[in-house]
Amino acid sequence: MGLRFRQSFEVFPGVRLNLSGSGITASFGVDGATVNVGAHGVRSTIGIPGSGLSFTANHFTGSQTPRAAMPRPGYAPSYTPAQPMREINSASVEQLTSHSLVELRDLIAKARSQRKEVDQDLAEAHASHQAGSAELERRQRSWFRWFMKRRIAELEGSVPEAAGEVQRLTEWQGLTHIDVSFETSDAAQRAYGALVRTFEALRQSKAIWDITSDRDTDRVRERSAAFRTLDRKPVQIDFSSSDLVRFAGHAIRFGNINGEDILIYPGVVIMPRADGAFALIELREVDLQYHAVRFIEEEAVPPDATVVGQTWAKVNKNGSPDLRFRDNYQIPIVQYGRLLFTSPLGVQEEYQFSDANAAGEFARAFDAYKVALNAR
Repeated sequence: MGLRFRQSFEVFPGVRLNLSGSGITASFGVDGATVNVGAHGVRSTIGIPGSGLSFTANHFTGSQTPRAAMPRPGYAPSYTPAQPMREINSASVEQLTSHSLVELRDLIAKARSQRKEVDQDLAEAHASHQAGSAELERRQRSWFRWFMKRRIAELEGSVPEAAGEVQRLTEWQGLTHIDVSFETSDAAQRAYGALVRTFEALRQSKAIWDITSDRDTDRVRERSAAFRTLDRKPVQIDFSSSDLVRFAGHAIRFGNINGEDILIYPGVVIMPRADGAFALIELREVDLQYHAVRFIEEEAVPPDATVVGQTWAKVNKNGSPDLRFRDNYQIPIVQYGRLLFTSPLGVQEEYQFSDANAAGEFARAFDAYKVALNAR
């Protein structure tokens, strides 16, 4: 049957992430076999076969003064030169991983790579077993089976062997997953629960946009009340999971139009790229800024948004309508919620929500969770 038997695979044990005030400590392996990686070098203790890694992380904070959000372009006079838009996206995933979590990221990547090998071998073993079983049954039922004794004998030996390989590879398949359990204080667990609840309310927003680029509005030449021009795309946020790790729960996912999705787990953030690479970021390195913004809404106003004023498509400096434009008309000014994710290593993702209150509650719950992690 041409079945290939791969003799060597590596066992990837579950990971325990201990979330304390001093940082994330990740331990994995078996009792008596650990490896600790930290600022003071590498120390290993081996009692029985197994492996593990330990990580600590420094807490960083970032800040950026939010700017008021304003509308998309579309009403600038024809003589106004087009200004380039500034992309709003994160650095590459290779740069975003927290320094303290590089070893854990590499272990997860190695487990995923080996799982692909095991999956390929398992598929081949299944195919070989099925083909051999079908051939054996066909030959045993044949009127000419007495002339096929040698081949039948070969199959009677190889089919059980292939079945054993299927069972062995199935067991290995389970061992190539990284199972993560998060060990936190009771206060941190309650704070994470509150974060999940506020996210459930946030994802009920009638309109959610990913802000992909912006530029400063030339208010004089464009006759606009806007200070900032945005390019925004509708996006979804929901509860999700990743094949990178398995844990008893679902990640909080912010979809991303022009980059990697943001998956928030207890204590860590994962940003997976389509090609398989991913960033692993300590949650406390991520800063979440919230601001209630006034937005000139040229599209339909979402039902859960609050209209806070009116302006004109073309305005004078004092806010009055520019009478030089014959078809000038009023536009509602709506209050939205702005969320901006940043990190020292290059996370930069901006979102806009029609439910400004829900966005504010989520941001406050996010900060409270970070405080609870630090307090342990």
